[in-house]
Amino acid sequence: MEFGKVDPRNLGQIDFRLPDEDPRTISTLRASRELRLRPDLHRVLPVTQTRIGVGAPAWAVKEWLGQVYPLGTAPRDFLSHYARQFNSIELNSTHYGIPNEETVTRWRESTPSGFKFNVKFFQNISHHAALDENAALVRQFVSAILPLEDRLGLCFLQLPPHFDLGSLPRLARFLGQVPRELPLAVEVRHPSFFSENRLVPAYYDVLADHGAHVVITDVSGRRDVLHSSLPSSRAIVRFIGNGLDQFDEPRLDEWSSRLRSWMHMGLEQVEFFVHEPEDILVPDVAGRLIDRLNHAGAVGLTRWQPTDVESQLKLL
Repeated sequence: MEFGKVDPRNLGQIDFRLPDEDPRTISTLRASRELRLRPDLHRVLPVTQTRIGVGAPAWAVKEWLGQVYPLGTAPRDFLSHYARQFNSIELNSTHYGIPNEETVTRWRESTPSGFKFNVKFFQNISHHAALDENAALVRQFVSAILPLEDRLGLCFLQLPPHFDLGSLPRLARFLGQVPRELPLAVEVRHPSFFSENRLVPAYYDVLADHGAHVVITDVSGRRDVLHSSLPSSRAIVRFIGNGLDQFDEPRLDEWSSRLRSWMHMGLEQVEFFVHEPEDILVPDVAGRLIDRLNHAGAVGLTRWQPTDVESQLKLL
């Protein structure tokens, strides 16, 4: 069974509300905002609008032809069309292999300034061996993706479900191996890392001490991992929908409100990725979130637009 998946007949029994705010998050975001507001640091840390990225976990989705991509678009051109419609991607292909220089160059050159690749760590680092015993492989992975340059978003270390709080020293040693110029967000899944929808203090402190960020996953069957703890002013949110049913809409309302609240407190960056059981629904759900954010907060995010059917037909 997929992580956190439940029988659709049981969805009505789930409390989908977001948890109350962690007081540590409020302190972290306000401290970040105050730091950026200091006049003597304006040249180094200019006060800018929160970076909000909204996207999908893949671009190679043939079901989007005629919806997100013009009909007749070749698969090799999917990325360039995706990057015209969305400003962020959860890059999962790097979980299965380290990309070569040619591939990374093509990714960078196929996307505009402001687009971000949020790169998932190679599974041989995160899953298949002792996390802190892969220093050489970590260097290889980091060297491969740093050429993304300004297209590099938050790297994404997804730890396996059996990685528990007892392994925290191993994670701390790993974080010490990763160069600080690589912005790293961590997702844990073992219940021992969570208490009342907050990160336990020991784990929170390790992330804060190493300048690491969090991944928050909103999924039906694991409400404990939907925590409200930000040890830094950056985060990844993974929204796992239920087919755009009656429960997805109010969840989007809550996320719009929560993100606006974090922005006002000092949030610097969030990358929000939409997962749905049917790929065809992902653009619609992403668009609905963007509409909510723009309507309520004047965020000014560009919403993807359906491709022109009439012009598409000329390509056939």
